[in-house]
Amino acid sequence: MKRIGFLIAVLVMAASAVTAQDVVVRSGEHDGFTRLVFDVPPDTRWVLAQRKNGASLTIALDDVTFKTSSVFGRLTTNRLASLSQENPGSALELEFGCDCVASAFLYRNSMIVLDIAPGELLPPLLENVPPPLIGKTAEGKPPSVETGLHLPLLTMTEQGIKDQLSTRLLQGTDRKLLDLKLAPVGPRNTAPSGTSVVPPRLRSNVRLTTVLDDLQNVLNAELQPIDHRPACISTAEMNFASWSGDTPIPDQVSALRSGLYKEFDKLDGEKAMNLAKLYASFGFGAEALSVFRLLETPPEGFEPVAAIARVVDNRPPLPRNPFNDLQRCDSDAALWAVLSEGELAPDANVEAIENAYSRLPDHLRRQLGPRLSELLVSAQQLEAARRILRSVDRIEPETISSVAQAKASVAKAEGDSDREEELLTEVITSTDAATESPLALARLVEKRWSERKAVSSQELDLAASYAVEFRRSELGAMMNRTYAIALSLSQEFDRAFDVIEAQPPGPDSDGAINRHLQLLAERSDDATFLRQTMEVMQPDMTAVLTTDTAIALASRLADLGFAQQTFALANKPEDPSRRSDRARLRARAALLSGRPHQALLELADDNSAKAIALRAQAMVSTEDFAAAGDMLRDLEQNEAANRYFWLAGVSDKRLEPAGGKYAALNQMTQALSDLPERLAEKPLADAENLLKDSQSARQRIDEMLNAVGVK
Repeated sequence: MKRIGFLIAVLVMAASAVTAQDVVVRSGEHDGFTRLVFDVPPDTRWVLAQRKNGASLTIALDDVTFKTSSVFGRLTTNRLASLSQENPGSALELEFGCDCVASAFLYRNSMIVLDIAPGELLPPLLENVPPPLIGKTAEGKPPSVETGLHLPLLTMTEQGIKDQLSTRLLQGTDRKLLDLKLAPVGPRNTAPSGTSVVPPRLRSNVRLTTVLDDLQNVLNAELQPIDHRPACISTAEMNFASWSGDTPIPDQVSALRSGLYKEFDKLDGEKAMNLAKLYASFGFGAEALSVFRLLETPPEGFEPVAAIARVVDNRPPLPRNPFNDLQRCDSDAALWAVLSEGELAPDANVEAIENAYSRLPDHLRRQLGPRLSELLVSAQQLEAARRILRSVDRIEPETISSVAQAKASVAKAEGDSDREEELLTEVITSTDAATESPLALARLVEKRWSERKAVSSQELDLAASYAVEFRRSELGAMMNRTYAIALSLSQEFDRAFDVIEAQPPGPDSDGAINRHLQLLAERSDDATFLRQTMEVMQPDMTAVLTTDTAIALASRLADLGFAQQTFALANKPEDPSRRSDRARLRARAALLSGRPHQALLELADDNSAKAIALRAQAMVSTEDFAAAGDMLRDLEQNEAANRYFWLAGVSDKRLEPAGGKYAALNQMTQALSDLPERLAEKPLADAENLLKDSQSARQRIDEMLNAVGVK
C-alpha cells in the first residue's frame, strides 16, 4: 500500500508539473508604440481587459506563469511602467506610465501581440445601442409594442443597415479596435485564396458578398510588423551528437577521405559535409573550413557547421552567423550562440546553455569550458560559471592554465583578491602555459595597478622578456603595455615613458599612457612630473587622456601653481563625466590667475565642502573676510573663521568662543582704535594722559604679537 501511495503521489506531482506552463514575454520599442509578444500554444484562448492607464491579460492555461525578467532590458520609453502577476494562473497586470491604451491580436495562432500606444480609453463601440426587445416577458407572453416606438433596425432598409454598419466599422478602425486589412501580416483566411465559399444548395451563378467587400479599399489600416527574430534550431535538427562515431578519429577520417572524390574527381558533397562535421566535433575548426573551400557550391545546411568550426578555433563569427539571437532557445543552439556572439544576452537561457555544454564530448568541454565560464562571469552568472569549471575539473585531473585563469575571473568577481592573485601566479609559473602565462601576467599587473601595489623584480623581468618575445605577435602590444605599467609601479618613470613612446598607437598604447600618467601624478617627484608633462609629452598623448587621468594631472599642476595648464586639462565641456571635479579645478585655476569672480561662477552649482572652501578663498581674494568667515564656519573650521572675522573687524558676538584668542585680539584692536581723552585746559595733565595711553598701546601691541605667535 505504501508503494501504491508513493506512486500516486509521484503521478500527481508529474501531472501538476505538466499542467504548469511558462509564457515568455518578449518586448520591443517601435516608433509610436511599445510591443509585447507572448508565445502560447496554438488555439489558446485569451482575453485583454482595458482600464484607465492599464490593462490585464488573461490566458487560458493552467497555472500559467509569465516570464518577464527580460522585458524592461529592451525598453527605452516609459509607456510600460510595471508588470505583475499575483500568483500562477492569474492575469498579467500591466500599468502604463502615460495616457496610453493597449490593443492585441493573435499572430500565426501561437503569438499574442500586445501594443501599447498613446491614446484615450474610449467607451465600448456599441455602448449606446439599446438591447433588442425580442423575447418573452416575465409572464412568458410576447411583449407588446407601443404605437410610435422607434425601432431603427426594424424599419431601416438594407442599404441603410449597410451604411450604419460601415460607419461603426470605420469608428472601430479609427479607435484601433478593428483591423480591416490583414493581408500584409500573413495569411489569415480559413479558405485558400481565390476560392469562394458557396453553400452546396446554391447554384454556381450566385455570388455572396458582405459589407467588408464594399469597404475593401476604403481603409489602409496596416498592422505594424512584428519583431523579426530567427526561429530556433532544435537539438534534433542539429543532431550534434551524430557528427562523430565511437571509433578512433583516424579511422573515421580515413573512411570519409577515401570516399571523398567520386568518378572524374568530382567531390562528394555529402561526404564532404560529414567530414567537416567530424573535424568540427573533434575541435579541428580550420580543417573543417578547409573542406568547405574544396566545394564550388557549399552544400545546404553548411552554415551551422562552419559557425561551430569557427567557435572551436576561437575565430570571430561571420556577419551572417546562423546562431545570432538564438541564446533564448531551449536547445543546443543556445550554447553555440553565446560562444559565437562573445557575450551573454539578457534573455539567454542559461539552463539550456549548461545542459548543452554537459552533453558535449570531454575534449570540447575541456576546450570550451574556460571560455564559457569567462562569458558567464562577465554577465554576473557566477554560480553557473562555477558549475562549468567544476565540470571541467571532473574530466581533467590536473588544473590546466586556461581553467586557472577562468577561476581567477570568478575570484575577482567575488572580490577574493588573494585567491585571484594565487591563481594568476600559478598560471605564470606553470611550465605548460604557452600563451596563458603572458595573459595571466598582464592581468596580474593590471590588478597591482588598480590596487596601487608594487610588482616584484621577478615579475618586472618576466614582463620585459615577454615584451621582447612576443613583439611580433598579436600579444606584442599588450605585453608592451604590461611592461610599461610594471616599470611605472616600480617608480622607473623615465624608462616607462620610453617604452610608451616606442609603442605604436592603439588601444594598448592609450591604456599604457593613462595608467602611467596617473601613477606619475600620484608618486613622482616634482621635477620628474613637470619634465614629462610639460616638456616630453606630445599633443597626441594629450588627446587620448581619459577623464580620470586629466583630473589627476590637473590637480597636481594646480598644487604646483600652473593655472593655464590646469585650466586646459579641466576644460572639456563635451565630457559629461565628473563635471563637478573639473569645475573645481577650473575654479582653482581662476584663483591662481587672480580671477576670483570667475572662480565663483565656476562653483555656482556646487554645494560640496570642497566648493565652499574654494568660495572662501575667492572671498578672501576680494577682501570680503566676513563672508569667508561665514563659509568656513559652515565647514566647522572655527579657528580660520575667527581669524577672518577678526580681520573683518566684526563684533565680538560672532567670534567663538567668546573668551578665545581672536575675541581678545578683537577687543585689543577696538581699544587701540579708540582715541585718547584730551585735556586741553590742563596741558600737563593732558601730556601725562598721552604718556599713559602710549604705554597702554605698547602693552596691547605686545600682547597681540604674543597672541598671534610673533616674537
